[in-house]
Amino acid sequence: MPAKFAPDRHRGLIIACGELDADERGTRLLARLFALLGAQPRVVMLVATEDADAESDLESSMYAAGAGVVRRALLRTRADAEPRTLLDAVDHAQLVMLMSDQPLRLSTLVGGTALARAIRRRNAEGMAVAGCAGGAAILCEHMLTHGAEGATPRGGGANFAPGLGLTNRVVIDQGGHASDRLGRLLAALALNPFALGLGLDPATAGVVGPDNVLEVLGGGGVTIIDPAEMAESNVADVAPGAPIRITNLRLHALTGGARYDLDFRRTVD
Repeated sequence: MPAKFAPDRHRGLIIACGELDADERGTRLLARLFALLGAQPRVVMLVATEDADAESDLESSMYAAGAGVVRRALLRTRADAEPRTLLDAVDHAQLVMLMSDQPLRLSTLVGGTALARAIRRRNAEGMAVAGCAGGAAILCEHMLTHGAEGATPRGGGANFAPGLGLTNRVVIDQGGHASDRLGRLLAALALNPFALGLGLDPATAGVVGPDNVLEVLGGGGVTIIDPAEMAESNVADVAPGAPIRITNLRLHALTGGARYDLDFRRTVD
């Protein structure tokens, strides 16, 4: 196996999750995720939304799904990412869940903080990290912040910012229906054809293990777009809003139980 594909057996799970509601589907998915972590895992919820109470019902769903202890921290300012008590909670957690209505709201609050460093360190040591809804995009090195809706990729239709950098294998779009986010993902991959494009349905998760194999959990679908054999693209020449030409991409539509190797870019048993 080439050295660059050597798995990090100690790294914790990286969990990209679509929008998660406090309903039966959400609780069922949480129960499956918690089962991967052992009995009654300790969970830290990091919440960055305009509505401070938006995730309070989800905390109850976590207990119903089998969590042992849930600490919910609201992030309103960058100072909220620095308290020693919060960093200690992360040090003793089995799972940190990043929850936000939009990626930039979360990244501007935690980027460069002691909390961001603690999350990266603990994930390298074996703690699982999940990003839900807008929090899913921040898991990546290249964070897709927003973009135009629709199935056609367009110039300026995808915008990036630095993420936490837990993985550089994928670019994640968790928003909208599959057809709405397709153009954003295609535009993003035209700009960065190294990565795989990952689109998430609500109440659906892609769980990436230390071997960089992704498994789909939940009742929806995960779309993977592979640009490795992209033949050409005119993304460098088009005006803002103009359609982008991209040829020879691979698209996979995966459902619960499917497994995909992010290193070798193929489905596995």
